[in-house]
Amino acid sequence: MRTLLAAALGAAFLLAVPARAAEEVKGIAAFARQDRFVAAKISPGGTYLAAISNEGGKRTLVFIDLATRKVTSVLRPDSEQMVGSFSWANDERVVVELANQEGHLAAPVSFGELYAVDASGREGRLVFGYRAGEMQTGSHVRKGERDLAWGFLVDSLRREPRKVLIETRSAREVGDRNVRLFKLDVYSGVKDLVAQSPIPEAGFLTDENGEPRIAVGLDAEARRRFYYRDPDKGWRELESLKGFHRASRPVGFVARDRLVYVVEPAASGFGLFAVSIETGERKLLASNDTVPPSSFVREAATGRILAVEYEPDLPIYELLVPAHPLCRALDGLLAAYPKGQVRILDTTADGKKAVVEVYGDRDPGQFMLLDVDKMSAEPIVARRPWIRPEEMAEMTAFHIGASDGLRIHGYVTLPRERRAGAAPPLVVLPHGGPHGVRDHWGFDPEVQLLASEGFAVLQVNYRGSGGYGLRYQEAGYRRWGDRVVQDIVDATRWAVGKGFGDPKRVCIYGASFGGYAALQGAIAAPDLFRCAVGYAGVYDLGLMGDVDDLAESRIGRAYVRKVVGEDEAALRRGSPVHNADRIKARVLLIHGGEDRRAPVKHAEALRQALAEKGNPPEWLLEPREGHGFYDEGARERMYARLVAFLRENTGPGAPGKASASAPGSDR
Repeated sequence: MRTLLAAALGAAFLLAVPARAAEEVKGIAAFARQDRFVAAKISPGGTYLAAISNEGGKRTLVFIDLATRKVTSVLRPDSEQMVGSFSWANDERVVVELANQEGHLAAPVSFGELYAVDASGREGRLVFGYRAGEMQTGSHVRKGERDLAWGFLVDSLRREPRKVLIETRSAREVGDRNVRLFKLDVYSGVKDLVAQSPIPEAGFLTDENGEPRIAVGLDAEARRRFYYRDPDKGWRELESLKGFHRASRPVGFVARDRLVYVVEPAASGFGLFAVSIETGERKLLASNDTVPPSSFVREAATGRILAVEYEPDLPIYELLVPAHPLCRALDGLLAAYPKGQVRILDTTADGKKAVVEVYGDRDPGQFMLLDVDKMSAEPIVARRPWIRPEEMAEMTAFHIGASDGLRIHGYVTLPRERRAGAAPPLVVLPHGGPHGVRDHWGFDPEVQLLASEGFAVLQVNYRGSGGYGLRYQEAGYRRWGDRVVQDIVDATRWAVGKGFGDPKRVCIYGASFGGYAALQGAIAAPDLFRCAVGYAGVYDLGLMGDVDDLAESRIGRAYVRKVVGEDEAALRRGSPVHNADRIKARVLLIHGGEDRRAPVKHAEALRQALAEKGNPPEWLLEPREGHGFYDEGARERMYARLVAFLRENTGPGAPGKASASAPGSDR
């Protein structure tokens, strides 16, 4: 890998020239490949930097000594494992979540094992997991008993540099698992119980010292519940605080000031509030008329929120403490990259150095090392060094009124090369989820692939999407087959009316819920779409919570009841399997044989239904893939097939023309 680059350009804010690797990847492979570099973090004292490198789908961890700018070691787990996420425990030692590559599944699977190693590459050992040897708890050692649980990193512990906070879920439990929190010694593997979650399958927020303070989870009716933990008194539900309600979202806790940061609806739009845990007194810190905050910049030593990022369309910041050195540095970087966005990913304990990412709609992003005091930054590595931003297409935002008046949002990307006076073919790309998920401004490999092939791309943050508040999200509950899909149809007609796409050459393609929306869209507007492509889609709503992994827990089943509903007639009306006779579009179905979220049974049933109605779909099955393809070869094959199918159905003379490939073939 390339080490850090030292070249710098002079100005008030010094920036190194972003050199890109000589690696050449072209065509579909440039977009099908995964990021070359995935993450980078700096050690608490600023001595080392660690970065995850992706080598053909196998992730390793590279350590760099920042004083010498030399690689000190590379962690390459054995042939059946790779690096997952990681965290610095102290200035010398890292804890890594390991992922296993199973023979029957292309994507790696976590077995909950944690591995600790020094940046020098020495003293590496499993510190948690079913193979970690003796199970040690506090001063007690029980011979022969293993950690039969999944372990995940939660936070480092500022006051205890030998330990990290982990959460565990027992392998002996089935369904909704209780979560236990431990302090784990990263040298010996000894662990001490801190707390058990007040609600199954909880997630946690920690304070500035790494201590667990907030728990968030769903109850048996899939309602969000929030709890606060006093180290001396245990957990109590946060609804006991005046004004705290289901639309509130805790985003941090500052132990020093005894306050919890909460995002919730404000008088206009959404606000970030500081709420006293003692009195419930609220102070509005920041607000936006359109969207709640999407991310925060925090002071490492205190946990204070210094800046708030919003994403109404293009991302913007509100600086709460403009004079703070980190905010000044952020402001300088934003000025240096006016066409991009900057995110501070990680800082040293004293906040003097940081890892930042600079990215844009045409730039996949590069990690940079920021010296806050010197106001200088130098590139570390680029996510996709083979991508040339100047050759990518621009993404622009839109906001329109849906046919019932609700304001919906999205993005349009037009191909760089277009014939004058001629609208390009249009691909509508609904996102997955659908709830809690949204499309963002930024580099999207699928969007850029399609644009590079000459297609305009429409992305719609339909009602039900995340990122616009709870009310907007709940507006899509139990409306998947009608109102949500109608938002996509409305946006498509708007885009065609604006000349962004040729009305005779429109196709719709999506993955997961997006695959469902693609086929349901072809039912809702049969004369609008020339072709429809479903990738890992759900096509029979009546099977949700019955044949998939959501059926394994009460929370999963309750979630399905909440967002999809139980009205059998409505589920049939909203299911492509039961309405295949209304689909005029040519169809391509893409699925993974090991998909547990949307089992292949969905695709097989739709394939049969379409064939019986005289419209047999094209078919692509990858037996070892799950919910979305992981293997780069499988991804490249899939995208090649997708592009060919879209071209066949949007090219000259495409209306009424059959695909050149044999319908229903198993290629």
